Amino acid sequence: MSSESKNDLQTTHIEGPHNEKLANYGDIAGQLVDVDRRGSITPDDDRRCLRRIDIVLMPVMFVSFAMQYMDKACLTSAALFGILPDLELFQIVDVDGSATLSTQKFGYCSLIFYWGYLVGLVPGVFFSQKFPLGKYVAIMMFLWGGVTVCTVAVRSYHGLLVQRFFLGVAEAGIAPAFSLITAMWYKRREQPMRFAIWFSASGISILIGSLIFYAIGQVHGKLHPWRYQFMIVGCFSSAWGMDMRRIAVERMRLEQIGIENKRFKPEQLKEAFKDPKTYFYVVMLFSINLGNGAATGFGSIIVESFGYTVLRTILLLGVAGVFVFVFTLGVGLVSVHVRNSRCYCAMICCLPVIAGCAMVWKSDWQHNRAAALWGFFMLTIFSATQAMILSLVGANTAGHTKKAVTAGLVWGSYSISNGIAPLLVKTTEKQQHYPSAFIPIMAMMTLTFVLLGIYRIYMLLLNRKKDSVMLVDMSAAARTGFLDITDTQNENFRYQA
Repeated sequence: MSSESKNDLQTTHIEGPHNEKLANYGDIAGQLVDVDRRGSITPDDDRRCLRRIDIVLMPVMFVSFAMQYMDKACLTSAALFGILPDLELFQIVDVDGSATLSTQKFGYCSLIFYWGYLVGLVPGVFFSQKFPLGKYVAIMMFLWGGVTVCTVAVRSYHGLLVQRFFLGVAEAGIAPAFSLITAMWYKRREQPMRFAIWFSASGISILIGSLIFYAIGQVHGKLHPWRYQFMIVGCFSSAWGMDMRRIAVERMRLEQIGIENKRFKPEQLKEAFKDPKTYFYVVMLFSINLGNGAATGFGSIIVESFGYTVLRTILLLGVAGVFVFVFTLGVGLVSVHVRNSRCYCAMICCLPVIAGCAMVWKSDWQHNRAAALWGFFMLTIFSATQAMILSLVGANTAGHTKKAVTAGLVWGSYSISNGIAPLLVKTTEKQQHYPSAFIPIMAMMTLTFVLLGIYRIYMLLLNRKKDSVMLVDMSAAARTGFLDITDTQNENFRYQA
């Protein structure tokens, strides 16, 4: 394509009051397709294209996210296979005159990962804006696999702190990149299911990983079992990263969210921080992930404290993974077939989390540990709410720089919450059933429920305000679809709820 043709595509005339503001806002997809000369695709073409995208993208993202989550689950499993005494991650403290085991050091090793994650988000968002996402994700997977393998060489508590911090830095860019990829390649009505698919990989990771970790735990070699766990998971992650491939598909003309633009736009950065929606996402993601400290970081320790053996604990954690997988995919499926139901789906999934926390906290573990166990399973359903909120971020944020910055802020909130959550689980409160963990989780999930209701009303009001100015013009929408403009700039953009 000649330079003159590219320039023509980037400055396509747009009718409307923002005509002069939209010139030279074309994104990469806009350079590839002449939106004024290409005929509309048929429904069969669209379905065939969607299948091809799914076949290539979904398996890669699913396995990649599962591997990332398995790195985290590996530390939880290692707590049952000797890492606590080997690296002196526990202390004996006096509580009311009796000696009690404190795993505060283990909690620090769990949370420092997320502070490394937070540090890694800044370069992660920048690189996801500047470089091809496929190559970037593959390189980062290879690196984080290598850092995971380095756990084998750790010989002290302080060494594990350093290793976990840099593992967080290496993994930081993956989830934001996946959020951008999903928003780039799928129509907004298709996004909830795709977010749910790759995010549900955390459940499969817990299920399969628990069985794998138990099998590895039976290995009797020169190293302690937990070291083999990190070695095998890390090597597989690096091998998978080397095998990942880059793809390129285009079909987003009418979705009004743009595809990709490598030019960083300061005005979109400012809008991301001025947009009230951004703060809804940040607060809700923070609130939800306080539960992750109990479910993931200390899951094995909490379930074992119900009175189960190590083998039974490992198997029951796998069942918790099934809950994550089924509920996350379930709400994704519902939100695809029921229009504007994402907020409702997310709100409904808040309720079993609140009930589950109450069951763990208030049940009699000695005589009715099944109630506590079912409460723990219900706690893990927070992941379904999180998947729906991520799909709202992707559907209601337009402009590539704004999407990248918003994704960075959202996952930054995720990392800060997870960086605090392990501090809430105090093993010295085992006899009181961990009230410092479960009371805040119930409060934050209640807050999320309320914020989701307010957010839905806000989106509907924004749509009504836009409709009062101008109804969606499908002809104009076809021309603005490939312009890298934000949701507030685009008069043809309507929000999902």
